[in-house]
Amino acid sequence: RTASKQWYQRRVRDSSPGKQWTFGDLAEAAGCKERWVREWCGVLSCAGVLQLTEGPLVSCDKEISGALLPDSELLCFYTCLEFTMDKEPKIGASFKKDGPLGCPYSDYPNFHPWMENWTRVKNKDTNYPQEFVDSVGPELRAALNKGIRVLEPGCGRGLHVKGMAEAFPNSTFIAFDIAEEVVAQNKEENKMANIEYIVGDFCNMPQEWNGTFDYLMIFDCMHDLPHPADAMKGLKRVLKEDAMVTMVDINTSSDMVKESKNPISAALYNISLHHCMSVSLAMEGVGLGACWGVEKALEMLKEHGGWKEEEISVDLESIVRHAVYRLKKGEETASGNAYRHRYHARMNLCTCKKNCTCRIVARARKGGKSAGYTDFIDGVFVC
Repeated sequence: RTASKQWYQRRVRDSSPGKQWTFGDLAEAAGCKERWVREWCGVLSCAGVLQLTEGPLVSCDKEISGALLPDSELLCFYTCLEFTMDKEPKIGASFKKDGPLGCPYSDYPNFHPWMENWTRVKNKDTNYPQEFVDSVGPELRAALNKGIRVLEPGCGRGLHVKGMAEAFPNSTFIAFDIAEEVVAQNKEENKMANIEYIVGDFCNMPQEWNGTFDYLMIFDCMHDLPHPADAMKGLKRVLKEDAMVTMVDINTSSDMVKESKNPISAALYNISLHHCMSVSLAMEGVGLGACWGVEKALEMLKEHGGWKEEEISVDLESIVRHAVYRLKKGEETASGNAYRHRYHARMNLCTCKKNCTCRIVARARKGGKSAGYTDFIDGVFVC
């Protein structure tokens, strides 16, 4: 995480935060036409992204400037507008009771290239897979180094499974996706000796897989599924007795009123309306959507997946705007309790069920003493 943070700080420095530009100077530096740059500055200053002062002069705060660079994770995410907004007529028609159910995956030929690019930037930001594996726990790294059998449903262009296969050559990986053309492309461009790519349906995994996998990893696909409850039912079924699951998905609250106060959620709800919810409904599914939320995810994992409270932990810190659900079959990981407390503290939830008045304290980052409440990130409940 330290290396990732230093890299991000260098990106911010390179973007000249705080520097004031005339429209002409900015256009010249960017190699663009001044009239277009001036109008663009009008758009972004009204949106609060850029600041305009008398002159006029334009500048950008350091908190924002890093997000405007070409390799910014946030900027890559926003390019989803390029392949979603042209679906507006059909999306609008889907609102009507006699309209289509939604837009199927076949309407989004540019979805997988976009997802590949966004994933590549996120992986670079987080030093995937090394930091990801370390965040799950030492037992996963030891198992992958020794050699285990790993499954990735909804693999898309295969960046996650390929990164893991390269880092842990002793392990074998099966990656599947419902899109036949994507699987064919992976076999051609991302083939490795320890990866098998197949066409498959996450909501209906083969019976012959029962009890055969040591580790199952899911990245940003559960909320797109037509029947996620069926997928969750299959998780424990295909795992060995001491196996583990990590499910990475968007970090939002299921409480729409609460989530409406988070500015980034406007973009999350937008892509959900124009893609995530739509593709699920088009397959006669439930249409969870990207903002289904941590609370709903935990509820479904317990109700449909059969996971017990002590088998689940949630990490809201390792990957920006994402929640990482760790599911350990039959036992609790060493870090599980700590992560669960941090989750409940941040979400302002307590599960002691003692009907008492709970208070939140913050664990000091250095030293052994607890301080008064400062934030939810390191907060734990004391009942």
